Amino acid sequence: MSEANESQATQAPPVGGKLHGVSLSPFVRKVRAVLAIKNIDYELVNVMPGAMGPEFHSMSPLSKVPVWEESDWTLPDSSVIAAYLERAVPSPSIHSGDARDYGKELFWEEYADTRLIDAGGAVFFQRVVRAKIFKEKPDESLISRSLDEMLPMVFDQLEALFIERDGADPSKLTLGNLAIWSPLVNLEHAGVEIDAQRWPGMARFYSELSRHPVLAALLEEERAALASY
Repeated sequence: MSEANESQATQAPPVGGKLHGVSLSPFVRKVRAVLAIKNIDYELVNVMPGAMGPEFHSMSPLSKVPVWEESDWTLPDSSVIAAYLERAVPSPSIHSGDARDYGKELFWEEYADTRLIDAGGAVFFQRVVRAKIFKEKPDESLISRSLDEMLPMVFDQLEALFIERDGADPSKLTLGNLAIWSPLVNLEHAGVEIDAQRWPGMARFYSELSRHPVLAALLEEERAALASY
């Protein structure tokens, strides 16, 4: 065995760490789901967007949550953290199938982190962050634009491509599934229900995945926190 391979073989997987972020962030939620699936202990360190100090900026050059910390080592970005955790603790895996399936999962994670979050982010921010947390009047025009113009197009794509073409299986806790599921949780928190007549596959996907014990526990924790506002 080469020295490099011996080092890899003897390197211990992470036994715990700190996750810097806020639980209602879809990016943080995705990583929390991966940590729960892999049974990795961690402490959630609350970091509110817009209230980040110099120490956090030094850990996250893009000034975004989450950041994973182990001892004196840190790693930013939810996709990067998920990839690291999969490499460090391979079982149980958040990937399934062959190389093409793996590629699809990476794409749907990217789709969720950009298109889906962009389409629904205003609804969550206005109805939950602004109205419930900050006690301010929400901007209904931004909510209407998301609900009437942006989200329907995204749900049409997800129904046709993610569900029907790629056959998303809500019984599997794969990275692609987790990435799509997480922003949908924010929409549920904001009172948005997926129309089961127009998007039956997406409605079933979200309902079934949310009932998985690992994810249901995260949901209950967040619902309880929001109930206090």
